[in-house]
Amino acid sequence: MPRGEWIEVAQLGAGEVSTLSEQHYDAQTPPPQILWGKTCQHLQKEIGVEKFASWVKPLHLVEVDKSMAHIAAPNAFCRDWVKENLGRKLTRAWQIFDPHNRAVFIKTIDAKLATEATTATTEKNDTVTATSQPAAPGNTLQGTSTCFDDFVSDASNEVAFAVARQISQGNTAGFNPFYVHGGYGVGKTHLMRAIAQSPLWTQADKRVRFLTAEEFVYDFVSSMQAKKTHAFKAKMRALDLLLLDDLQFMTGKNASQDEFFHTLSALASAGAQIVLSADNAPGELSGLDPRLRSRITGGTVCEIGQSSLVLRRQILERRVALLAREYHGLAIPGEVLDMIAEEICTNPRELIGALNTLLARTALIGQAVTMDRCREILGDIMRDPSRKVSIAQIQQAVAANYDLTTEQLLSRRRTRNIVRPRQVAMYLAKHMTTCSLPMIGGRFDGRDHATVIHAEKQIALLIATEPALASDVKAIRRKLLLGTD
Repeated sequence: MPRGEWIEVAQLGAGEVSTLSEQHYDAQTPPPQILWGKTCQHLQKEIGVEKFASWVKPLHLVEVDKSMAHIAAPNAFCRDWVKENLGRKLTRAWQIFDPHNRAVFIKTIDAKLATEATTATTEKNDTVTATSQPAAPGNTLQGTSTCFDDFVSDASNEVAFAVARQISQGNTAGFNPFYVHGGYGVGKTHLMRAIAQSPLWTQADKRVRFLTAEEFVYDFVSSMQAKKTHAFKAKMRALDLLLLDDLQFMTGKNASQDEFFHTLSALASAGAQIVLSADNAPGELSGLDPRLRSRITGGTVCEIGQSSLVLRRQILERRVALLAREYHGLAIPGEVLDMIAEEICTNPRELIGALNTLLARTALIGQAVTMDRCREILGDIMRDPSRKVSIAQIQQAVAANYDLTTEQLLSRRRTRNIVRPRQVAMYLAKHMTTCSLPMIGGRFDGRDHATVIHAEKQIALLIATEPALASDVKAIRRKLLLGTD
């Protein structure tokens, strides 16, 4: 696993980015196109030929400067899909071969310009200089899911949104640290990236870092193993803005929590801004260091709740409007948007995913978007609003699908034929009910929320890589939604 990812904005911070910009490029540096070619070969092996051909092959390397590789997508739809689904894999693949460990920035660009830029980059060979500056963050990010303009607000998230806007403008008094929590896909990471990509925090003299708790733990443990903890502490404690996502991953890791507590203390004393996110409120994170909990609750804690029908409808309208900038004439009947908003009640991320799927199989290939086509394409993920699915029903359906009893599913046995179905049941409970993570864990023989988080992430990963499991999950979900045996 690579070091914590630096956010995809060229102007971010002195920190590691400025260190890269000071490096001298010599004959030992591979030509940019060689790096891109190796990156593509690595990705094709990792994600498969079909997915590679659909999403990575259309990308072009248009420029490499001293701190960043600029990758062009043919349109906003492709750009957003790659950033959402392959962003980290692409960055990590590039950094395997890039000796300067540069970040990756994905943007849209005219196809002709992309070809010309690719040719120009190839001709530079091993002497790489910046020929143009990236657009201002507000323009570069327009139409993506990482700026404030794209965040739709209502009563469920308006407080978190307002605080994030204040921090983006430098009004940090009383908001430090800022801790935002809520379920999967409700917009926590969106707000954090919007803060980091705001004009204030993208100034050249600002030292900004965005990383997950998992990456912090990995960096810290690696620095201890390499006997470089002093360098790690110096880098983390010299920041102007630290954004750490998924804090729940750090619970139970005592040494990492101790280091993180001292990092927060040092940053707070120096006047740096701290932004944290997690899936639950600080008091509900079992295994969280009491000192960390105290420091967090001494700042501002905001929850993002379940999205309302009105908000879901507005999110869909905003997404269609953004795509219409790239696809002139794109229009979706209001009744179709109404149906999607009414029947997909999980979270905004799945809502957008459903819309993207619908558009990819209709409007973007010249087919009409109709109610019937919507039902046909999204039928497996849309639910009957009158039917409520309980955790018990999910457990029974999963157990039956895998020829297990409910008692076996909930047991403490750790054989593969039981562990995997149990994780599937937790995954479905997370996505098909409104129960909290501790509540879901409690219904699985008293397991904690961390077990549910691990199960959800594991199954989400396997769904993308194992067609058989994806088919199982789809079939179980369909039976539950339709109420069939």
